Amino acid sequence: MKPNLRFGIGIIGCGAISSAHWTGYAALADECEIKAVCDLDAKRARQLADKGVGVEAYDDYRELLARDDIHIVSVCTPPSFHRQPVQDALRAGKHVLVEKPFGASLQECDEMIETARACGRKLVVTFQYRYRRDFNQVRHLLACGAIGDVVFAQMNALYWRGARYYEVPWRGKWSTECGGVTTIQAIHPLDIFLWLLGDVESVYAEMDTMAHDVEVEDIAMAIIRFKSGVVAQIACTVNSVKSDISMEFSGRNRAVSIPLAFHAVRSNDRGTPEIDEAGIRELERIAAQIETGTDDHTGPIGDLFAAIREDREPLVGGPQGRNVTETIAAMYKSATTGDAVRLPIAKDDPWYTTAGLQQLVRKGGRGDRTLQQK
Repeated sequence: MKPNLRFGIGIIGCGAISSAHWTGYAALADECEIKAVCDLDAKRARQLADKGVGVEAYDDYRELLARDDIHIVSVCTPPSFHRQPVQDALRAGKHVLVEKPFGASLQECDEMIETARACGRKLVVTFQYRYRRDFNQVRHLLACGAIGDVVFAQMNALYWRGARYYEVPWRGKWSTECGGVTTIQAIHPLDIFLWLLGDVESVYAEMDTMAHDVEVEDIAMAIIRFKSGVVAQIACTVNSVKSDISMEFSGRNRAVSIPLAFHAVRSNDRGTPEIDEAGIRELERIAAQIETGTDDHTGPIGDLFAAIREDREPLVGGPQGRNVTETIAAMYKSATTGDAVRLPIAKDDPWYTTAGLQQLVRKGGRGDRTLQQK
């Protein structure tokens, strides 16, 4: 591809998330042009196509992939239908941006990664939080040792979803949604948490379905031990009336948290804390060294464009997208077996495969327990 050529874009799957991809590409219109969209629902495909000029709408993605003027494809289909269009697009010579969750299992992730490698195409997983300024400021503080060794870490991913949310046919079912709050909602902050703290050694988890009549979990809690020695706690739910996406990373005397805030203390003669204003100012100074960031899909899209032009690996390619999938698989295994699970999950482990995971995982579907008790 010529360095100055505008990329032709195709979008497969025209549900709610496709609008974020459309907006991201439109913001980078100097570098690309949306050529075609596709959805099994022809009306929905047409509605998205009509946001542009001369954009074709298809109900068979193979017709979209046959076009020579399309160089990049966004896959925005439901979670259970990522692998096939991703692999077909790669084999058709397209670069691919795929929505989260990357795959329904580690097996599917590895198959897509291998196909991208064999076809010489770029594969990006849409974890747009990785490009935000605040998360990169935290990463910079941790990497340069500004807070010292992490001795406490915690993540909350608390959401609320009503019964109507699960009226969308593919939601709430293991065969199509491929998981609950851990896989669908909390995956973004969990990906950031793992990215900041490094490789996972083991996972112990508890999960349940407390407030919804669905198969998948609506609450999950876990203790994660990292290879660095850090022991961290996470809580994820769609049952919390108060929404809270937050993280804490504490050293012995200095800490940083999300929403972004800086903390520093020193000990008085009783061993209790006093605020260290100079320490806080120092953390602020170091964090300010990260000057920019994006909080939308222009992050992964722009990086994909640059990776193609520079012939380098994307910042969040298949292997990076796979990491959070492995930790989530370990959470499902632990919550089902009652045991801590060590990583990596081997290829001969049934929890590595889609069929094994979905057959073995403990399923919900008991509905609202409060109503049942009455």
